[in-house]
Amino acid sequence: MLFFFSFMSEIQGKQVVGLVEIIKVIGQKTSIDAKALFDTGAPRSAIDISLAAKIGLGPVVGSIKVKKTEGSFKRPIVKGEIEIKGKKHKVKFTLADRSNLAYPVLIGRDIIHQDYIIDPELTHD
Repeated sequence: MLFFFSFMSEIQGKQVVGLVEIIKVIGQKTSIDAKALFDTGAPRSAIDISLAAKIGLGPVVGSIKVKKTEGSFKRPIVKGEIEIKGKKHKVKFTLADRSNLAYPVLIGRDIIHQDYIIDPELTHD
């Protein structure tokens, strides 16, 4: 059984994660553990703007046009660093008001495709 678990926790060099994981978000001021939703439908990772300000993410390195049913607008992009299950990643987050959402951090395909496979049964919610 131990062999099976070891095999399932890493497939083709990729780490298996749940839909929701506790990750470390590392800013210039401090770092914080936060719940993150792994979303294969999202092309880019996003973070709540208040959390980003609190830990000192930045600088703003650009913006991206977002289209929604109520129209299109631009969201700023900031540089940051995250740690998922002991592995650190440099990331560019879009800033969004996620205060009304369950998870302040969304991990998109920009991070997922590199190193992770999602197993919904492992969700930490």
